[in-house]
Amino acid sequence: MGRIKIPVVIVVFAISLTLLLLGQYFIFRPHTLSILETKFSNIPGVKTACVTSDTDGLSLDIELEDNPGLRASYSQILRLAKQVGIPPEGITIQDDRGPILSQALYDIHYSVAEGIATGEFHRMATIVQDELANHSVERYQIWVERECVYVEMHYGSEHLYQVFPRADFVKKRGSVG
Repeated sequence: MGRIKIPVVIVVFAISLTLLLLGQYFIFRPHTLSILETKFSNIPGVKTACVTSDTDGLSLDIELEDNPGLRASYSQILRLAKQVGIPPEGITIQDDRGPILSQALYDIHYSVAEGIATGEFHRMATIVQDELANHSVERYQIWVERECVYVEMHYGSEHLYQVFPRADFVKKRGSVG
């Protein structure tokens, strides 16, 4: 029997280990993402959830049900996203915004930004309320929490969900795109 060639054994071991790890990645990664999607879909108010992985990390694309809406669901979504490593800027909320709600959002976004910058949220809410009345948007919610200002609007079959990060939250986490 001949002598065992150590370099050959090391090369065979390295190739085997690489193939094993690549196989695990491609077999278990989709399974892990589907488990995460199921967890997000189980949050009350979430209709569908899609978790993707790319070079920037994990991201989440969700669609909400009309009831209970953004306010009831978003804090749970943020909590679970934080646990699994999805940053707030990696969360996208799908909605059915049409021309009425898109214009309404455009018309209020300066007031929301000013409210975030100055902290005058009561004034912001009054301006937003008046502007939405001009667009005949009667079903809406706007609320302020520590990290963000949230806007939810409904007009006929249109639904719009928008999350505005607050400045102190952005400073802690870096810029939000």
